[in-house]
Amino acid sequence: MAEVKVQNQQDELAVGIVQALAHQNGTDALALCSLLAPSLDEQPHLRARHAAWTAQAHMLLGDLSKAKAEINNAIALATIAGESEAISALRGLKADIIRGKAAGSAAAIAPLPDTLLGQACAALDDGNQNEGLQLARQARLEAQSLGNARDEVLSLLALARIPGQEDSAIRAAHEVADASDDKNLVTAVSRAAKSANVPLPTKVF
Repeated sequence: MAEVKVQNQQDELAVGIVQALAHQNGTDALALCSLLAPSLDEQPHLRARHAAWTAQAHMLLGDLSKAKAEINNAIALATIAGESEAISALRGLKADIIRGKAAGSAAAIAPLPDTLLGQACAALDDGNQNEGLQLARQARLEAQSLGNARDEVLSLLALARIPGQEDSAIRAAHEVADASDDKNLVTAVSRAAKSANVPLPTKVF
Protein backbone atom coordinates (compact mmCIF):
# COMPACT_ATOMS: atom_id res chain seq x y z
CA MET A 1 0.00 0.00 0.00
CA ALA A 2 1.43 3.37 -1.04
CA GLU A 3 2.31 5.84 1.69
CA VAL A 4 0.06 8.88 1.84
CA LYS A 5 2.04 12.12 1.55
CA VAL A 6 1.01 14.73 4.06
CA GLN A 7 2.15 18.23 3.15
CA ASN A 8 0.32 20.38 5.70
CA GLN A 9 -2.11 20.29 8.60
CA GLN A 10 -5.10 20.35 6.25
CA ASP A 11 -3.81 17.22 4.50
CA GLU A 12 -3.11 15.60 7.86
CA LEU A 13 -6.68 16.21 9.01
CA ALA A 14 -8.10 14.94 5.72
CA VAL A 15 -6.08 11.72 5.96
CA GLY A 16 -7.21 11.32 9.57
CA ILE A 17 -10.86 11.68 8.55
CA VAL A 18 -10.55 9.09 5.80
CA GLN A 19 -8.83 6.67 8.17
CA ALA A 20 -11.45 7.20 10.90
CA LEU A 21 -14.25 6.53 8.40
CA ALA A 22 -12.46 3.42 7.16
CA HIS A 23 -12.39 2.15 10.75
CA GLN A 24 -16.11 2.99 11.22
CA ASN A 25 -15.20 5.58 13.87
CA GLY A 26 -17.83 8.27 13.40
CA THR A 27 -16.93 10.16 16.58
CA ASP A 28 -13.30 10.76 15.59
CA ALA A 29 -14.25 11.46 11.97
CA LEU A 30 -16.77 14.12 13.02
CA ALA A 31 -14.30 15.73 15.43
CA LEU A 32 -11.66 15.92 12.70
CA CYS A 33 -14.22 17.34 10.25
CA SER A 34 -14.94 20.12 12.75
CA LEU A 35 -11.21 20.89 13.00
CA LEU A 36 -10.82 20.90 9.21
CA ALA A 37 -13.81 23.13 8.46
CA PRO A 38 -12.24 26.52 9.40
CA SER A 39 -9.28 25.93 7.07
CA LEU A 40 -11.37 25.30 3.97
CA ASP A 41 -11.44 28.00 1.34
CA GLU A 42 -14.27 28.72 -1.06
CA GLN A 43 -13.30 25.98 -3.52
CA PRO A 44 -16.49 23.91 -4.03
CA HIS A 45 -14.66 20.62 -4.65
CA LEU A 46 -12.90 20.80 -1.25
CA ARG A 47 -16.07 21.76 0.57
CA ALA A 48 -17.97 18.98 -1.24
CA ARG A 49 -15.50 16.37 0.03
CA HIS A 50 -15.73 17.79 3.54
CA ALA A 51 -19.55 17.69 3.44
CA ALA A 52 -19.47 14.09 2.19
CA TRP A 53 -17.11 13.05 4.98
CA THR A 54 -19.29 14.82 7.53
CA ALA A 55 -22.37 13.04 6.16
CA GLN A 56 -20.65 9.66 6.50
CA ALA A 57 -19.62 10.47 10.09
CA HIS A 58 -23.20 11.38 11.02
CA MET A 59 -24.41 8.22 9.31
CA LEU A 60 -22.04 6.08 11.40
CA LEU A 61 -23.32 7.82 14.53
CA GLY A 62 -26.94 7.14 13.55
CA ASP A 63 -27.91 10.78 13.00
CA LEU A 64 -29.48 10.27 9.58
CA SER A 65 -31.23 13.65 9.45
CA LYS A 66 -27.90 15.49 9.71
CA ALA A 67 -26.33 12.99 7.33
CA LYS A 68 -29.01 13.73 4.72
CA ALA A 69 -28.55 17.49 5.09
CA GLU A 70 -24.78 17.17 4.64
CA ILE A 71 -25.02 14.85 1.64
CA ASN A 72 -27.44 17.26 -0.05
CA ASN A 73 -24.88 20.02 0.56
CA ALA A 74 -22.12 17.82 -0.86
CA ILE A 75 -24.13 17.11 -4.03
CA ALA A 76 -24.86 20.81 -4.52
CA LEU A 77 -21.18 21.73 -4.10
CA ALA A 78 -20.02 18.91 -6.39
CA THR A 79 -22.49 20.13 -9.00
CA ILE A 80 -21.02 23.63 -8.80
CA ALA A 81 -17.53 22.16 -9.12
CA GLY A 82 -18.56 20.11 -12.14
CA GLU A 83 -17.48 16.81 -10.58
CA SER A 84 -19.88 14.49 -12.39
CA GLU A 85 -18.23 11.27 -11.22
CA ALA A 86 -18.38 12.38 -7.60
CA ILE A 87 -22.06 13.32 -7.94
CA SER A 88 -22.96 9.75 -8.93
CA ALA A 89 -21.20 8.34 -5.85
CA LEU A 90 -22.76 10.97 -3.60
CA ARG A 91 -26.24 10.14 -4.87
CA GLY A 92 -25.58 6.50 -4.06
CA LEU A 93 -24.63 7.50 -0.50
CA LYS A 94 -27.77 9.63 -0.26
CA ALA A 95 -29.88 6.62 -1.27
CA ASP A 96 -28.25 4.60 1.53
CA ILE A 97 -29.07 7.35 4.03
CA ILE A 98 -32.70 7.54 2.91
CA ARG A 99 -33.05 3.75 3.14
CA GLY A 100 -31.59 3.93 6.63
CA LYS A 101 -34.12 6.56 7.67
CA ALA A 102 -36.99 4.51 6.28
CA ALA A 103 -35.78 1.40 8.08
CA GLY A 104 -35.41 3.35 11.31
CA SER A 105 -38.95 4.70 11.06
CA ALA A 106 -40.32 1.23 10.40
CA ALA A 107 -38.39 -0.26 13.32
CA ALA A 108 -39.62 2.49 15.62
CA ILE A 109 -43.27 1.47 15.12
CA ALA A 110 -42.97 -2.29 14.60
CA PRO A 111 -45.16 -4.25 17.06
CA LEU A 112 -43.61 -6.76 19.47
CA PRO A 113 -44.37 -10.38 18.44
CA ASP A 114 -45.65 -11.47 21.88
CA THR A 115 -48.44 -8.88 22.01
CA LEU A 116 -51.99 -9.07 20.68
CA LEU A 117 -50.96 -6.67 17.94
CA GLY A 118 -47.90 -8.73 17.04
CA GLN A 119 -50.01 -11.89 16.94
CA ALA A 120 -52.57 -10.15 14.70
CA CYS A 121 -49.87 -9.12 12.24
CA ALA A 122 -48.38 -12.63 12.30
CA ALA A 123 -51.79 -14.17 11.59
CA LEU A 124 -52.35 -11.81 8.66
CA ASP A 125 -48.85 -12.53 7.35
CA ASP A 126 -49.79 -16.23 7.35
CA GLY A 127 -53.05 -15.53 5.50
CA ASN A 128 -55.32 -16.21 8.49
CA GLN A 129 -57.66 -13.26 7.98
CA ASN A 130 -60.38 -14.27 10.43
CA GLU A 131 -57.89 -14.79 13.26
CA GLY A 132 -56.05 -11.61 12.29
CA LEU A 133 -59.31 -9.65 12.30
CA GLN A 134 -60.26 -10.80 15.80
CA LEU A 135 -56.79 -10.22 17.23
CA ALA A 136 -56.49 -6.79 15.63
CA ARG A 137 -59.85 -5.74 17.07
CA GLN A 138 -58.81 -6.98 20.52
CA ALA A 139 -55.49 -5.17 20.18
CA ARG A 140 -57.29 -1.94 19.33
CA LEU A 141 -59.60 -2.23 22.34
CA GLU A 142 -56.62 -2.90 24.57
CA ALA A 143 -54.75 0.10 23.15
CA GLN A 144 -57.77 2.36 23.64
CA SER A 145 -58.15 1.25 27.26
CA LEU A 146 -54.49 2.11 27.90
CA GLY A 147 -54.57 5.36 25.92
CA ASN A 148 -51.83 3.98 23.66
CA ALA A 149 -52.18 5.90 20.38
CA ARG A 150 -49.28 4.08 18.72
CA ASP A 151 -50.73 0.60 19.21
CA GLU A 152 -54.23 1.78 18.31
CA VAL A 153 -52.98 3.15 15.00
CA LEU A 154 -51.02 -0.02 14.25
CA SER A 155 -54.05 -2.16 15.15
CA LEU A 156 -56.16 -0.15 12.71
CA LEU A 157 -53.51 -0.50 10.02
CA ALA A 158 -53.55 -4.25 10.64
CA LEU A 159 -57.33 -4.20 10.15
CA ALA A 160 -56.82 -2.23 6.94
CA ARG A 161 -55.00 -5.24 5.48
CA ILE A 162 -58.29 -7.16 5.44
CA PRO A 163 -60.48 -6.72 2.32
CA GLY A 164 -63.44 -4.45 3.00
CA GLN A 165 -61.83 -2.87 6.06
CA GLU A 166 -59.37 -0.59 4.27
CA ASP A 167 -61.33 2.67 4.08
CA SER A 168 -62.82 2.78 7.57
CA ALA A 169 -59.69 1.47 9.30
CA ILE A 170 -57.29 3.87 7.57
CA ARG A 171 -59.54 6.88 8.17
CA ALA A 172 -59.83 5.94 11.85
CA ALA A 173 -56.04 5.48 12.04
CA HIS A 174 -55.56 8.88 10.47
CA GLU A 175 -57.68 10.56 13.16
CA VAL A 176 -55.75 8.90 15.98
CA ALA A 177 -52.33 9.55 14.43
CA ASP A 178 -53.18 13.17 13.68
CA ALA A 179 -54.29 13.75 17.28
CA SER A 180 -51.13 12.12 18.63
CA ASP A 181 -48.73 14.42 16.71
CA ASP A 182 -46.42 11.42 16.23
CA LYS A 183 -44.69 11.93 12.87
CA ASN A 184 -43.85 8.23 12.49
CA LEU A 185 -47.51 7.29 12.92
CA VAL A 186 -48.70 10.02 10.55
CA THR A 187 -46.20 8.82 7.92
CA ALA A 188 -47.24 5.19 8.36
CA VAL A 189 -50.91 6.07 7.89
CA SER A 190 -50.16 8.25 4.85
CA ARG A 191 -48.26 5.40 3.21
CA ALA A 192 -51.06 2.94 3.94
CA ALA A 193 -53.63 5.35 2.53
CA LYS A 194 -51.61 5.86 -0.63
CA SER A 195 -51.13 2.12 -1.08
CA ALA A 196 -54.86 1.43 -0.60
CA ASN A 197 -55.99 4.49 -2.61
CA VAL A 198 -57.85 5.88 0.38
CA PRO A 199 -58.14 9.70 0.27
CA LEU A 200 -57.37 11.39 3.56
CA PRO A 201 -58.84 14.75 4.66
CA THR A 202 -56.55 17.75 4.43
CA LYS A 203 -55.65 19.25 7.77
CA VAL A 204 -56.94 22.81 8.14
CA PHE A 205 -54.97 25.18 10.36
